[in-house]
Amino acid sequence: MRTIRTDTRTGAAKRPERTEPHIPLSALRAALGLTVETVLDRLQEETGKRPSRGTISAIENGHRGASVQMLAALEIAYGLPEGSITTSYAPRAFKADAA
Repeated sequence: MRTIRTDTRTGAAKRPERTEPHIPLSALRAALGLTVETVLDRLQEETGKRPSRGTISAIENGHRGASVQMLAALEIAYGLPEGSITTSYAPRAFKADAA
């Protein structure tokens, strides 16, 4: 069942909110003509650390989450404005070891 919201000022029906378009990072990289090696080089320039190809592949394909710092570095590597890459990733909660 779809709920119709109304504007509190006018009482008119509001359009449902839409999520901004999303594209996979691997598709963005390909569209920009970047190779994984180029992204790795740019990340190393930005952070001083060079992640593995597997790490970038897993992040690009959604198999691994990324830290806020990694997302910011990826924005620079892809030439995107700050805040362009967002995620709903939440780190897994680990149960405390019972001793």
